[in-house]
Amino acid sequence: MSRPARRVLETIQKGSIAPGYLLVGRALYWRDQIWAALRRAVASDDAGVGEFDLRHTPLEVVLSTAQEGNLWAPRQLLLVRNAQTLTTTRGLPNLREYFADPSPAAVMVLEMTDVDLDSGDWREREKAKGRLEAWDGLCEVALLARPGLGECIERIQQESRERGRSISPDAAESLAVLFDRDVARIVTEIEKLCLYDPTKPEISPEEITAVAGMQSWFAGQTLTEAIGSGRPRRVLEALAHALRQDAYLPLLVSELARYLRQLLLLREGNARDGRQAARILWAARQPAPQDALPELVRQSRSFSGDHLAECLKLALQTDLALRSSPVDARLVMERYILRIMEPLRARPLRG
Repeated sequence: MSRPARRVLETIQKGSIAPGYLLVGRALYWRDQIWAALRRAVASDDAGVGEFDLRHTPLEVVLSTAQEGNLWAPRQLLLVRNAQTLTTTRGLPNLREYFADPSPAAVMVLEMTDVDLDSGDWREREKAKGRLEAWDGLCEVALLARPGLGECIERIQQESRERGRSISPDAAESLAVLFDRDVARIVTEIEKLCLYDPTKPEISPEEITAVAGMQSWFAGQTLTEAIGSGRPRRVLEALAHALRQDAYLPLLVSELARYLRQLLLLREGNARDGRQAARILWAARQPAPQDALPELVRQSRSFSGDHLAECLKLALQTDLALRSSPVDARLVMERYILRIMEPLRARPLRG
């Protein structure tokens, strides 16, 4: 049975978990909300979470993982990307056979983001209809469509409140219209707005214009230099510049991972000066220019070791997501940068 994503989410939050879900559509906000709710309900830690891309992994491997169980977790939550490949192959009957007698220790979430439920094109509507008919009765189907303007504004106000900020009605409507009710993008913009000037209790239309533009005052720093400065505005400028230049995002993530690894090595090695830093990084085969070492030592003290380790792990997940035909690669990258910047929120901000 097909239902709006909001209804599926409400059912999950009430504790009713189906053995499988198909998430159809390009509204990533609902996908993320459903995934987060299932993680809270099914997998208490990463040991019970598995991710697959059907363009690279055969369905048989996914089904075998679900049926065999996990020694480290009582229940598994499996995210399976690019489920549309099953519609055009012989995989769908195998999946139907699995769901006839699913493993009680696994919840499978299949993602199909090549269908745009918000499109007015008749060909897109026919494609959506054909896909839903093919999957009818197989598992729970959540329709990921953008909310109406009124509901979108309500979500914007709720997301702002959850971050300790209010937002004026005009500003909320401006965000809804500017990003065409794409709540996933809007939430990321709210995160950026909260970093832009955390001293203001309310997000204003003027701030939205400044952050959405983010062009005229780029300071010319790389992302790693901007992060090292400890100044969120510079990070936002550098990120906006990289995105405007159509930078190859997996390479950008790789550069960030190398930088974070250097900081983690220096922190764990308790480097106190450039000489110690050079020795630690050289031994780990992660060398840096000699004149940059004192600044790297300083920056290594700006983040906790746990945070650096978590961001390194997240770099791998981000790289995987970027290489798995994401609906919005920019959004994937922005979320990663915001996670790296999280410790900067508690500090007094300089421009």
